[in-house]
Amino acid sequence: MDGRKAGRLPRDMACRSRIDPFIVMDVMGEANARAAGGEDIIHMEVGQPATPAPSTARERVRDALESERLGYTEALGLPALRERIARYYRERYGSSVAPGRVVVTAGSSAAFVLALLAVLDPADTLLLPSPGYPCYRQILKALGVTPMLVETGAGTRWMPTVADLDRLASESPAGLLLASPNNPTGTMTVGSRLAELAEACKRRGLWLISDEIYHGLEYEAPAETALAYWDAAIVVNSFSKYFSMTGWRIGWLVVPEDLVRPMERLAQNLYISPPAISQIAALGAFDGIEELEAIKAGYAANRALALE
Repeated sequence: MDGRKAGRLPRDMACRSRIDPFIVMDVMGEANARAAGGEDIIHMEVGQPATPAPSTARERVRDALESERLGYTEALGLPALRERIARYYRERYGSSVAPGRVVVTAGSSAAFVLALLAVLDPADTLLLPSPGYPCYRQILKALGVTPMLVETGAGTRWMPTVADLDRLASESPAGLLLASPNNPTGTMTVGSRLAELAEACKRRGLWLISDEIYHGLEYEAPAETALAYWDAAIVVNSFSKYFSMTGWRIGWLVVPEDLVRPMERLAQNLYISPPAISQIAALGAFDGIEELEAIKAGYAANRALALE
């Protein structure tokens, strides 16, 4: 009997039905429904700033709405934005990044999809520190890649170690996805940890994918980019957190030169291009660093109160 006639999902559909929901979005939907019904709701489910995009970004958008066509851009993003992101690496980290290695994406979520599609094959295994961002696991499952959790604890500041890579070497992982600062623990790689992990990945021939979307929101020591230790690392970043632009859905990758064209082909077919208006807003956001630092000072005060 045909499975569909019997009310069963086709095999490929059944596979995708096993992808778990991103629970915070379900909670937000329920909270919004209650708010629409008149209930007084305090949102604590989704990790996003309570502030809008910086005024410099909004001003740039207002001008663009009056004067620009806002059509498709290049799949890799506006050249001006790619150049500005490369300059940001010089200003913030002292790292030299060629604009041609910058890939602008529709949020960091699209960046992860492009990166994982570009470097992993179905049936590959990718190491993920746990606790970690749950969507990593679900994206990997949707792509047919096996997530392998690396359990961390307080003794290692909730971060993986080279010893973890050594212990799991027999599993033949294709790479390591590392987030610093981490979601949800908030901890970072400190001391020589990032350099050691980068060197271990390089030595073992593993991809190192560095999630740096919370950079800028560190308080006791500056966050380091993986590019400082290995030029072949794949870096994911976003305008969502520090730049206060979650709903604009704009992010970026820094990738090795050999991956630029493969990612461009993927981006052309999957997304055409990132949203033009969001890219223009992102260009303006770089002019609002002083405003963003004032917002961060408010976070620091909240953090101090919570720690007390």
